[in-house]
Amino acid sequence: MIQTIQLIKLCYPFIILAVFFCLYKKDNRITRKFCWRMTMTHSARKLFVIAVLASLILMNWCCYMTDPNWAVLLAAIMTGCLFSNKVADRVLNRLHERKRFWTLTLMLALVCYSIPYMNSIFHVLYTLGVASVFYPSERVLRIKNEANSISNLQELLQRIIHCYY
Repeated sequence: MIQTIQLIKLCYPFIILAVFFCLYKKDNRITRKFCWRMTMTHSARKLFVIAVLASLILMNWCCYMTDPNWAVLLAAIMTGCLFSNKVADRVLNRLHERKRFWTLTLMLALVCYSIPYMNSIFHVLYTLGVASVFYPSERVLRIKNEANSISNLQELLQRIIHCYY
């Protein structure tokens, strides 16, 4: 059982990275539908945050089962703070809008990855960094509210996809 959990911990960053490279700036039906729903509906953004939280809870549990320490508690507290939709929305939005903050978060995640007992904090920072890339920016959310672009939905979709990343 412990070996399986350690395998999950080992494969998790690569799975997230593979999903990132498969979906980032791809012009296919799945990506267009994802961008449209994330921009147009608040419930899609809530579902996205729930999916991110579910993966973080799984990783916190895996870290707790293999190597319980204070870093796991800190990662669980960080994950617990994200249960407030307002906090999760602000964190993902700030990471998406401020590239230096996003870069700093990923650099800190790499530092945490290199320290063995800080692996659980790495998972939280890394997941938030990658998830923020797929969160809609303020510019995209303003585009949907423009009255003149609502007349042509196909043109609106193209503008959203162009400005999404």
